[in-house]
Amino acid sequence: MADSTSFSKVPLGPVPPPPPGLMKAEVPWMSTVRKGNLPYEERVLRKVRSILNKLTVEKYYILRTQLIDSGITTPSILQGVASLIFSKAVMEPTFCPLYAFLCSELSVYLPSFSSNEPQGKQITFMRILLDNCQATYESANMKAGDNRQQILTGASNEDLEYGYREKRRNLGNIRFICELSKQRRAVLTIVCFILEHLVEQVDVEVNVEAVCLLLNTVGKQLDESSSESHVMNDVYFDRLKYLLTTHPQLETRLKFMIRDVLDLRANNWVNPRHPNQVKDKAINESIRPLEVQKKLGRIRFAESTTDWKKSIFTEISPR
Repeated sequence: MADSTSFSKVPLGPVPPPPPGLMKAEVPWMSTVRKGNLPYEERVLRKVRSILNKLTVEKYYILRTQLIDSGITTPSILQGVASLIFSKAVMEPTFCPLYAFLCSELSVYLPSFSSNEPQGKQITFMRILLDNCQATYESANMKAGDNRQQILTGASNEDLEYGYREKRRNLGNIRFICELSKQRRAVLTIVCFILEHLVEQVDVEVNVEAVCLLLNTVGKQLDESSSESHVMNDVYFDRLKYLLTTHPQLETRLKFMIRDVLDLRANNWVNPRHPNQVKDKAINESIRPLEVQKKLGRIRFAESTTDWKKSIFTEISPR
């Protein structure tokens, strides 16, 4: 057996230099955050985002007060706060009633600002919020046909995932508009405009889910608000019945969705399986104090109605 010392040593070559060290910032990021060196607007929006992440029915009053006192002092900050709440509402449709109730109260307590443009409209929280709703609806309306064509032609998984996210965002936006109308913050006329626009389109199959969602949420209000809206509701439901009988290729999921909303109206809008009835009652009765009810009752909520009518239902023709 050979001795281990008899093996020759293999030269290892030159030792590589050590890797360059990380560049150290002059002011560490955590130090910036802790010392409050962030811009004022960013600090306020961070605080608002943290409040929204913790928002529940039980903690509502405490967090609402913190949000009102968070330091909204400029139109830019007001725009950022409205955008944060809107994004949370459309991506978390289960909590849409809670966010709509929050917006209803914030529109009373948050400051408004004068426009820099001559004869410009006053910048208010609710106007910014409804502008976000309008922009999202118009964008989704332009992309709906393209998304459906991608599904039929077999698009890539990334394109399908993007289309799914856009569809989910659009449905969340429609649900949020409905909840705002329940809180008397978006007038019911806006919902009627959207329904007419969706139902009158040639490729109505694309909008079945959105139409059913609208009727599930505000169909009872349309039946009870006036005789004219009740007649229009009959038109919407007749179109759904026609679609159900003349489109056998319709997805099974959508067929059941149509039948559910038809049965709901036939049963006088009473459905024990519908969870939103209990949620809306819990939110409106357990959160809103008497003084806020009286205050909200004296306010008229017709903001941006004319803008919606002009931009969506006269300039965009049904495809």
